[in-house]
Amino acid sequence: MHKPWDVIIIGAGTVGLPAAIFAAQRSDKILVLDAAPDIGGTLHLSGGQMSAAGTRLQQEKGIEDSPALHFEDVMRISKNTADSELVGLAVNNAAETMDWLETIGFQPLPGHPVKGQDHEPYSVQRYVWGAELGQSVLAVLRPQFEAVVESGRVTLKLSTRATRLVQDDNGAVTGVVTSTDGGAEETFSARSVVIAAGGYVANASLYEELSGHPAYADYCYPHCVGDGLTLGLAAGGVSRGREHYLTSFGSVMQSYDVPSKVRCDLEHWPERRMPWEIYVNVHGKRFIREDEPSVDLREHILQSQPNVRYWIVCDAVTLKEAPPLCPAFSPDEIKIAAESGEPMFYVADTIAALAEKAGLPGDVLAETVTAFNDGQARGVDCFGRSHLPRPVAKAPFYAIRAQGISVSGVVGLKVNNDLQIIRDDGTPVPGLYAAGEALGAGATMGNAICGGMLVTPALTFGRILGQHLLPMSG
Repeated sequence: MHKPWDVIIIGAGTVGLPAAIFAAQRSDKILVLDAAPDIGGTLHLSGGQMSAAGTRLQQEKGIEDSPALHFEDVMRISKNTADSELVGLAVNNAAETMDWLETIGFQPLPGHPVKGQDHEPYSVQRYVWGAELGQSVLAVLRPQFEAVVESGRVTLKLSTRATRLVQDDNGAVTGVVTSTDGGAEETFSARSVVIAAGGYVANASLYEELSGHPAYADYCYPHCVGDGLTLGLAAGGVSRGREHYLTSFGSVMQSYDVPSKVRCDLEHWPERRMPWEIYVNVHGKRFIREDEPSVDLREHILQSQPNVRYWIVCDAVTLKEAPPLCPAFSPDEIKIAAESGEPMFYVADTIAALAEKAGLPGDVLAETVTAFNDGQARGVDCFGRSHLPRPVAKAPFYAIRAQGISVSGVVGLKVNNDLQIIRDDGTPVPGLYAAGEALGAGATMGNAICGGMLVTPALTFGRILGQHLLPMSG
């Protein structure tokens, strides 16, 4: 074995970078491992959305907020399904993280913070991100991390995959076994090991095994293959969070393969674009008030639909006159895609023919359209929809298949409030810690999507681990 390291950090991303930066203030024996050829992890693709209460930015804008109110909001949005201890740890330390990021150069978008976007809104403006999303966060972390590497206080090994944890007879973690792209294997000993390796969304078989649902979207960081989770489980940890599976309200996929790349996103937020179309499930029936104002309710209603999937149905007039449904596609491009028989786009001169092309029951879809048109004419919709600009009546008729997708894994390792990985009996695995997506999205968001409660806790927990695993040097 190599001489002991004080801390080995598995993963150089949202958790690992701040953990190393702060640990370097306390030791020059910090080893960071990453399977990728570059640092950054999911920050390369992340929306980089953060939320914190009591920040300098809020104070400068006269926004009154507190960690207690942030906590109440997260627990309200998650319907008390998030881990209250971890949420408390995150929100009570988030402002310090946000202030630090701004100190080292992070710039929120003009007009930030806001109450929300794309997710259920907070009660106070505390939601923040930068112009380059996750890259904005990485851009300020990178020079800080590179400085501690250049100083010799942190050693970085890229293209190096952690394959096994070393444990003593009492189960304490004492090291990490690694392999490189060339197949060389090394063992490094350590006093503490931090699993900061992210999630498992790029591992389709593991994703389905853990969540109980297929990984519909190939829309993730390619190195999120579940190494951190499997390492923690093998060391005696336990997983949790399967019941928190949740997807977005839908995107258009490139192909019928599972997983598939995303072809385009949909403007399905009534707060940004009121719907002209109707949404039907695989049975050809409407399942939701299309202008339902609650993001959380829309997402949960979709979870009860077969394959978390639906079809958006409209007529020729709506396609031409309505505000764009797919920001990346003009109405003419949608028309061409449907006429060409491209995946997910369908067109026909009758509702029955449209249903056949889209794989829906024609008689049921015809009944659904007739019922909607009758309600639209009377101004009284059976689902309570208020925005009823026109019927689905003018041929040709169009359908677009939308798929609910998830870009993060809800299942993760169970930890205590010191971020130690714990066993089934509640005792910690000595020397082993975890944070970030290795904990599962459900840990800090529960069965909901709470704005900023993935990236901010990851950064915050990384900072906390870096500060508290070792005493201050000197």
